[in-house]
Amino acid sequence: MFAAATTRHQFTTSTVALKTPTTPARATRATGITAAAQTLEGVVVSQSGAKSKVVLVERKVPHPKYIKRVNASKKFMFHDENDGCKVGDRVEISACRPMSRKKRFQLNKVVYACKTDVDCPVA
Repeated sequence: MFAAATTRHQFTTSTVALKTPTTPARATRATGITAAAQTLEGVVVSQSGAKSKVVLVERKVPHPKYIKRVNASKKFMFHDENDGCKVGDRVEISACRPMSRKKRFQLNKVVYACKTDVDCPVA
């Protein structure tokens, strides 16, 4: 009545269905943040040079095994053309063309400027 399968390949699914989707050239890391068309917000933690600064972006991500939300942080170097922010300020940065090996963001705006060392989270 039914024809029996004579080869092993008749029982398996096609190789096209087994392939995983390809990842983009710039793969996401542990925090899942890439520089592709994003706006990030964080605290300026250091200044390296005249127009280069480093911002610390903190996020809450679920732990892969235990599901509890844990803090994940990553530092990004950004370009500050007008020297408009200082260490401790909360800033918003957006992706731009690569300006150097590590700089892929530029300053959008200063969300909160520190007035004294007392109200700054990093000082």
